[in-house]
Amino acid sequence: MRRHLLAMLPLLLLAGCATTRSTSDGTACDCQRALRVPDKAFREFLLEKGLAEKVRGKQMRPTERGCRTDTLECYSRGIHSLQGIEMFPQLEQLTCSDNPLSELDLHALTNLRQLYALNAPLQRLDLSQCHQLTTIQLSHTLLDTLDLSPLPHLTSLLCIYTPLRHLDLSPCPLLNTLYIRFTQIQEIDLTPCRDFWQLHALDTPLERILVTPEQYQSDIKISVEDSVKIIVVHKTQ
Repeated sequence: MRRHLLAMLPLLLLAGCATTRSTSDGTACDCQRALRVPDKAFREFLLEKGLAEKVRGKQMRPTERGCRTDTLECYSRGIHSLQGIEMFPQLEQLTCSDNPLSELDLHALTNLRQLYALNAPLQRLDLSQCHQLTTIQLSHTLLDTLDLSPLPHLTSLLCIYTPLRHLDLSPCPLLNTLYIRFTQIQEIDLTPCRDFWQLHALDTPLERILVTPEQYQSDIKISVEDSVKIIVVHKTQ
C-alpha cells in the first residue's frame, strides 16, 4: 500500500498545481473556480479575447491568458454588467467606458491602479478594497456621492457630468490633479493634498476653494469662474 501511495504522490501534486496559477505580481488566480457571468455581451467579450472559457450555462473560468493579463479594455461593447470580473484579481487597469453600466462592484480587484468609466451611467460604485488606485475617470454617471476613503494613493481624479454634491479629499494626501465639470459641488478643500498642482472646475456651482499658505504661494494651476473665492486656511498645530 505504501508503494502505491508513493506512486500516486506526483499525480496528486500535479492536480493541485493545476487548480491555481500565480500571476506576475504573485496574486493567486483560481483557474478552476467557475464564476457566473450573467451579461451576454461580457461573456462574448471574454471568449473573443481568450480571457475566459465556458464551463456550463453562464458559468465561466479564466484561461491561462486571462490569469496573466493585467489590463482589461472592454469599452463600447453594450455591456450592462461586469459581474464575474472578480475572476481577474490581478487586474491593474480597467477601461469600461461607453457601456450602459448602472453598477460597478470592483471590491475584489485589490491590485487595480487605473479605472476609466467614461460615459457610463453608474448609480453605484464599490471601490472599497481598491487601495492601490491612483487614477479615476468618470463621466455621465448618476452618482451624487463618491467615497474616496479607501484610496490613499489616488493622484488623479476626473468627474464630469456627474451630480456630485461634495468631495472629501482628506483621505487622498497624494492627489495632485482634480478635474470636475457639470457637478453640484460648491466647495473644495485642497488643504489635505500636500502636492496638489492642478484644479479645473468650470460649469459647476463652485463658491469656495480652501488652500494652505504653501499652496497659495506655489504655482498651482486653477481654472475656475471669476466669482469663486480662494480662501487661505492657516491650520493650528
